[in-house]
Amino acid sequence: MNVAGRIEALRRQMRDEGIPAVVVSTVANLRYLTGFDDVIDDGINGACLVTQDLTRFYTDKRYADAAVSAAEGGPWEIGVQRENLYIEICDDLHDLGAESLALETSVPYGRFKFISEQFRGAVRMTDHLVETFRQVKELSEIERIEAAATIADRAFDHMVEFIRPGLTEAEIALELEFTMRRHGSDGMPFAPIVASGPNGAHPHAIPGPRTITPGDLIVLDFGARVGGYCSDMTRTVCVGAASDEQRRLYDAVLAANEAGLAEVRAGRPCVDVDRVGRDVLVERGLGDLFTHGIGHGVGLDIHEMPTLGPRSTQSLRNHAVVTVEPGVYVEGFAGVRIEDLVVVEDGGHRRLTNSPKELIEI
Repeated sequence: MNVAGRIEALRRQMRDEGIPAVVVSTVANLRYLTGFDDVIDDGINGACLVTQDLTRFYTDKRYADAAVSAAEGGPWEIGVQRENLYIEICDDLHDLGAESLALETSVPYGRFKFISEQFRGAVRMTDHLVETFRQVKELSEIERIEAAATIADRAFDHMVEFIRPGLTEAEIALELEFTMRRHGSDGMPFAPIVASGPNGAHPHAIPGPRTITPGDLIVLDFGARVGGYCSDMTRTVCVGAASDEQRRLYDAVLAANEAGLAEVRAGRPCVDVDRVGRDVLVERGLGDLFTHGIGHGVGLDIHEMPTLGPRSTQSLRNHAVVTVEPGVYVEGFAGVRIEDLVVVEDGGHRRLTNSPKELIEI
């Protein structure tokens, strides 16, 4: 991974925005800037301090040995917390003569307040300072996302054979997670969604005790993680033969999915991808049943830039990895969602999700 290039991109952004020093503490941004594999987890107490002349990664003694080993030969110095990490960062900034400091807008308010009280200069918030260039993936990042997508595809193949009437949503979700872990997923980027029958009308339904019955549509939304990078896919299957209405809904969502995918290419406004897919559902009288944006970026986070929705102001960039996931949700009846993960490249895109998209009747 091109850690030196990432640091330079951050410093370039800092120069453009007049930021002399920045403290980064969001977990995904820590992983991205340092490139430290097998060091940073969701529970880490850590931060990166970056100026035009300094790159220092701070953490506590639990992670210190692993960080020192990972940093060997690279651009990052390691600072080990003695008492309070953020007091020590502020002390170092004072020693450097820094008069202002930027923090990410995503940090908890308590952290912002504490640092503001400790730092003698001005503290400002900056939005998407790292996330802006994180959306353009390096080849090594794409390879990890593709490996995660392959695990998810294999898991779906297994689930088609596993699902049967009498199982609960929770049992299916457990099997789905176990299967992905067995095939090499290093944790879950999000809790799998298994939403059957009328529960499918809720886009982020939590798998529960509902028992699968013949005639159910089941929405399966899940992903794997490899080397810290996520995948994301959704398929909808039917237990038994689909009714005419179920098939009508499914065919409309599949058409919207394919229409949206056809618009995915570098330079295309994200709002246009959403509009084209949404128009398919509007034309079929289902527009009011599509209640979210058509997609989002995927990487170290399961949802990251860019956003593909009706209010998006961004455009697709070469080597971005995004989803296209239209859906329709009929309260009290069923839901249908079909989601593919693709990488923007070669004047168009390449699908990373390769599971079949015709309606599977189990």
